[in-house]
Amino acid sequence: MTKREDLSPKICPICNTAFIIKPKEKPSQFLRRKYCGNPCKMKGVTNGNRGKKAHNNQQMPRTCIWCGKTKMVAPAYSDRKYCDVKCMQRHYASGIQRGENHWHWMGGITEDKGRDSLYPGYKEWRREVYGRDGFKCVNCGCNKSGSLQAHHIVPVCVNKSLLLDIDNGLTLCIDCHKKVHYG
Repeated sequence: MTKREDLSPKICPICNTAFIIKPKEKPSQFLRRKYCGNPCKMKGVTNGNRGKKAHNNQQMPRTCIWCGKTKMVAPAYSDRKYCDVKCMQRHYASGIQRGENHWHWMGGITEDKGRDSLYPGYKEWRREVYGRDGFKCVNCGCNKSGSLQAHHIVPVCVNKSLLLDIDNGLTLCIDCHKKVHYG
């Protein structure tokens, strides 16, 4: 076992300054230490590794389907379609994958586009029904925002002419609306 007093100073290979054992450092730690401090240690560790790749790192070409840029990447990333997230976002935002070009396209099977776009004036009808009922459920008095729904007394499938008639509407909360429809 070596004693603290027997240890001779070492020379740092980065800054060429002599360094001695620290007050709270064990002799075994000092013998393993190569650099005078953390800044020199970081320079020494990164100097030898700069720009090198692992010995088993095989590179494969990957071409971005949006910008056409080719990049060499690890095999695990070679099946990705884009060079980065920005290219992917630009591709999706361009509208190129909408409608028939979208991967989930099933031939335009939906017939209903939704009441707001299908019937002009539907949003206004809903607001007027809510306003008439004081923005409260007529059954239980719930006035929680986001839980109110406009209900047609006479269903639209029975009489389409009453679709935008304010007297054909009631303000109900989600729970009361379910009770009206499903009992």
